[in-house]
Order: sequence, then structure tokens, then C-alpha cells
Amino acid sequence: MRWAELALFLSPVLLYAAWRVAVARAQPALLWGAIALVACLAAGTLWYGLTRRLPPGTAYVPARIEDGRIVPGHGVPGTAR
Repeated sequence: MRWAELALFLSPVLLYAAWRVAVARAQPALLWGAIALVACLAAGTLWYGLTRRLPPGTAYVPARIEDGRIVPGHGVPGTAR
């Protein structure tokens, strides 16, 4: 197994352990700030996902190379798979 794969696999456990240690030593204001930050990140992720999605019934055309140039992926009206 590669080191990067192992690090990605173990990162949630290590982050949880770090959170538990921080909670035991932190002041309440720091904890509420962390909770507010996580809430803002979740709201931003939700907003981004809702504003960047394709309309229903739109088929996604993946990115491709034409004449040595990259044509980005996009949606076309039609039957979605």
C-alpha cells in the first residue's frame, strides 16, 4: 500500500483524535467558533452544489480533446442517461 493511500485512509481518525484533544483543552468560545466555521463550510458547499448543477433532463458531455485543445465538459439538452 502506498503512503499517500494510507494517509488518506487514516486522516479521518487522526482528525477526530485531534478534535477530541482540542475539545478537552479549549475554551467554549473556540468551540463555538469551530462549530460556526463547519456550518459555514457546509452551507457554502450546499450553495455551490445547488447553483452549479445541470437542469433535469440534461445530458452531461465529458471533457475531450479536439485539435489539440481541451473542450470542457458541459450539458446538452436531451435525454440524460
